[in-house]
Amino acid sequence: MSRKILSFLVIGFLIVLLFPVSAVQVSYGGKAYIFPAGSKIKINYIHSVERIEVVEVLVGNSSGFYAIGMEWGDFGAGLPEDIQGEKNGNYYKHCNDYLGKNFQYWFIPINHVNITVDNVAVLRSPKRPLLVNFSLKRVPLIVMIIGRW
Repeated sequence: MSRKILSFLVIGFLIVLLFPVSAVQVSYGGKAYIFPAGSKIKINYIHSVERIEVVEVLVGNSSGFYAIGMEWGDFGAGLPEDIQGEKNGNYYKHCNDYLGKNFQYWFIPINHVNITVDNVAVLRSPKRPLLVNFSLKRVPLIVMIIGRW
């Protein structure tokens, strides 16, 4: 293969790696994790007041973040009353609630929060209060492949 063709292929490959794509970013404490748009986010935590486990399921796509489901074990402060059913002793609801293109959750150690994105652990029971940011970004394809920004 000639040098010109090889150079052309390398430059073309680099251009493709720099092409901007939609991404979901989860960041906290100076760390940022990048996932493809359409990723499923699962947030498990212990409710600060009711002391029960709550599971929220979200999805982030190019138009924004949506809450698509929730499971919880009892009623109380800030928990839904509009149940759709029961499963394994927990209430659940399916929804499609728009959360915006950016939002934040504040967690304290007693929440024992665990966040996964597409079954990849992003945060597990932090030992100090933590503000977790969720945002939609346009990032170079190479950042999406690496998964960090």
